[in-house]
Amino acid sequence: MELVLLGAECPDERAFGGSLGAAQGAQRFWRAVTTTLADAGPGRCRVTTVHPEADANAALAALQQAAAREGRLLLVYLAGQLAWDPRRRRPVLVVAGSLRDSAAQRGLACDWVTSAMAHGSAAEALLVVDLTADQEAWQEWPQWARTVTATGSVPIWGRVARYEPPRRGRAPVHGRAGTLAEAFDALLDVGLPGAPAVLDPGTLHPALLALDPDAPQAAAGRGGGSPAAAHWLGPPEGSRLLLRNRALLRGLLRTGPRRGPAPPGY
Repeated sequence: MELVLLGAECPDERAFGGSLGAAQGAQRFWRAVTTTLADAGPGRCRVTTVHPEADANAALAALQQAAAREGRLLLVYLAGQLAWDPRRRRPVLVVAGSLRDSAAQRGLACDWVTSAMAHGSAAEALLVVDLTADQEAWQEWPQWARTVTATGSVPIWGRVARYEPPRRGRAPVHGRAGTLAEAFDALLDVGLPGAPAVLDPGTLHPALLALDPDAPQAAAGRGGGSPAAAHWLGPPEGSRLLLRNRALLRGLLRTGPRRGPAPPGY
């Protein structure tokens, strides 16, 4: 199995504050996956990381190299903030050093990511998104994602939240990259009582949605209050990402909190 962690941050531009948290999200996602893999184990999971402040070319090159290796699953975690490229009509992952007027030109285009995965050598590919987006990218994302998934090239699973920059020193109302990974890590650490011994994305998806206060159904439950602030895409059926359910081990094994080094590059 190939696991690629692409968590891009742009700390110097206020408008891209939604990208902060991407590196921590990548660490959490790496830890959650590698410590609960059901049929491979950490030793058989090759991990590729890119520094959070790397440029788009470095990120794409690392992804292409990992995608070229044969395996049962290519799993890519993509975190950060999206801007919209109006000329090419596509979302772009903002990279370090970008300004508002240069983000679309400097960033990592999402269709570069899906193309590299679609042309890879793995038997299956899955793109997990843990993103925020500016207003335009937020509005355009659902149609772009539907177009990609309709082609059947690369399944996309995850969350894109609307980012609203803070005003007068206040914290942003919505939007922080890495939010999905935080819930994902916490969920796998405890497990799902009553669920099968092996969890796949389809089993985990409803539980993750239930933990997200910005999900569409959470907004509907508020009785017509604030609109949803996060778009979710459901996972494909029968994914090869298989993870152990720790809830079935509770009481059988004494396990302390999971500790370990951060993945290389973070």
